[in-house]
This record gives sequence, C-alpha cells and structure tokens, in this order.
Amino acid sequence: MSRFFKTKAVKMLGIIIAALLLGAVIASVAHSGNSPLSTAVITVTRPLQQLSTSLSNYLDGFCDYFRSAEALKGENAELKQKIADYQGELADYENVKRTLSVYEEFLGVKEEHPDYQFCSAEVLSRNTNSVYSSIILNKGESSGVKVNDPVIYGKNLVGTVESVTPFSCTVTTISNPKFSAAVYETRSNEIGFVTGFDDGVKTNICKMPGLKKDSGVAEGGVICTLGIGGNLPKDLIVGTVSEIGKSKQDISYFAQIESNIDIDDIKSAFIITDFDGRGINEAGQ
Repeated sequence: MSRFFKTKAVKMLGIIIAALLLGAVIASVAHSGNSPLSTAVITVTRPLQQLSTSLSNYLDGFCDYFRSAEALKGENAELKQKIADYQGELADYENVKRTLSVYEEFLGVKEEHPDYQFCSAEVLSRNTNSVYSSIILNKGESSGVKVNDPVIYGKNLVGTVESVTPFSCTVTTISNPKFSAAVYETRSNEIGFVTGFDDGVKTNICKMPGLKKDSGVAEGGVICTLGIGGNLPKDLIVGTVSEIGKSKQDISYFAQIESNIDIDDIKSAFIITDFDGRGINEAGQ
C-alpha cells in the first residue's frame, strides 16, 4: 500500500488537488475584494470585535440602569415631599376639627346656660417653675376677668383664675392641691369634693378623697361640679374616674379623676366671668 502512495500518478493527483484548492481560495478572496492578509486579520480579530460589541452593549445597559436609578431617586424624593405636605394638611385639618368641636360644645353650654357671660382667651404661656403647672391667659381685668372665675374648655373644667393683671390672668388647674370644688358623681349622685394630688402628678389628674369602702363612685363614673359655694356653676365636667385607691393617711378611699382633655396641650379656653348664683354661698346668703 505504501508503494501505491509513492507512485508518480498519485503524487501528480495530489498536486492537482492542491492546485484546485488554492485556486478556490484565491477565487474566494478575489470575489470578496479582500487580500489574503486582510482576510487573515479579519479572521483573527473577529472574536475581539464581538467581545467589544458585547461589552459596549453591557455598558450602555449599565448606564441606562443608573440613569433609571437617578430618575427613581428624584421621583421618590418628590413623593416623600408630597406625603409630608399631605401629613401637614391632615394635622391642620385635625386641629381645625378639634377647634370646631370645642366651639360646638361651647355653643351647647351657651344654649343650656344663657345666663353665662363668657370671655374667650388664648394661652400665653405655662408656669413650669412649680410641679403644679399653671396656665397664663391673655385676658385680664380689662376684659372683666376676676379671681376665682371658672375656666373651661368645651364643657370641661380647666381650673379657676388665681390672679389677674389688666391684660392677663393665671389659672390654677384642677390638679393643684390649692384647687377645691364641690362635685357629684353622675351615676350614684354621691357628693364630695375634688382637689389636686400632693405629689404633683400630671395637670389633667385630680382626686375625690374621703370615700367610704362601699361608695357608689366607681371607675368610669363622670364627676361634675355641684354648683354650691358661689364660685363654680353646676354641671361643669371635671373628668372621669380612672381608679379607686386607698388613702395612706386613714381608712378612707379616693377616686382618681382624669380630665377628658389634655390640659397641657390646650391653646385656648373660655373664662366664665358671670353666671346666675355667682357669689351665693352654701347658706344662701
């Protein structure tokens, strides 16, 4: 067999086949218009061109991602600002609604008690030098305000006027131990009095001391002014009984009363400057 491949005829056939293949290559190159060197370069660099194109497309997509992220960041900041604006508007709405509710209560009090003379006032400041904080209002003697005038917020008792200047007054709140008022519990009609705690608890808390063990005053009961003594009219709401406790001084009990309003948070109030029965004491004199 090896002799066969070494014959002149086979060698001649191989030369002819090689010549034909070379001619085909030359014809292909000539048809494409590229030189053999150019074709070789193209063949070698084609993978690099494909890699460059892929990398370029990837970078374009990466840049588009960051451009989208920046756009989303801007939209997010805009949405946060809108939410903050809406929250501010909602807070304003709640304040207006609360104020309207207070004025509705005030109008109800006025309709029920046409004899009441009112003076509206704004809170100027709060005296925090004492554990029993007091409120300073912007109405005084020039507006007819006097010592011991009741101060209310809606139907709720805030306290009484302690001192007066021509254009302001200081209010002692119901939590001050100097405050005292005759009251009754609306369910049992049990009578007593309220005053502030001696340990200076929050300004919307007071107590009804001197209760018996079998007292009808219980948690959830509403405490109102009794209207005797000449300084406070009847039926102003002091608050709601939140707890019954035992006195540390004797065998009696007391009711802890929580105002229905946050006295620390009020911005305005009404001062009752006069009412029928003002100045009449318990003996009717």
